Amino acid sequence: MIEKLNLLPWREERRKQHKQRFIVMLGAAVIVVAAVQWLAASYIEQQKYIQQTRNQQLRQEISALERQLALLPELDRQRDALNRRLGVIADIQKERNRVTHLLSMLPGIVPQGVYLDNISMKSARISVNGTGDSNGRLATLLSNAEMSAWLKDVAMHSIVATKGDKKQDQTQFKASFTMKHPEEPAQDVAVKNKESSRE
Repeated sequence: MIEKLNLLPWREERRKQHKQRFIVMLGAAVIVVAAVQWLAASYIEQQKYIQQTRNQQLRQEISALERQLALLPELDRQRDALNRRLGVIADIQKERNRVTHLLSMLPGIVPQGVYLDNISMKSARISVNGTGDSNGRLATLLSNAEMSAWLKDVAMHSIVATKGDKKQDQTQFKASFTMKHPEEPAQDVAVKNKESSRE
């Protein structure tokens, strides 16, 4: 009975099934490999696009910075010009304060019997012309000017004895002094206070 069994068709069928399974698995492997390759290529392309976008942004930022840096010399020139203008304005303000302070200070320096005919100011140097009743009055004027914390380099240039309108004796004089900057008097006052305390 066994001799009459024929296994060839069964083996042939089995071989055909194995072949079909192999082809299906091979096709699936090819599809999987192709899909993986496509995904990898897509990922690399996406990363490349992102990097190109970043590079473009960097180039734009660099161009903007270069344009801003090109403006720096002009901004420096404008800043220097503004600083010069501010310096001129500050000097004018100092001079204006100096004249105001001089006019408010003169009544305390000029004693009775001394009359000022002319006051001229060139920078910080002030020249005064006038008349006095006596040399003692002029000495008081010089003493008051020398004791002032705002004045220095006090000098009497000329003293001329004359007769006034009512035939009284008068003395014409010319004097000058230098007015200090506002920051200088405080130091001078401190020095004078020390000297007076020693005496």
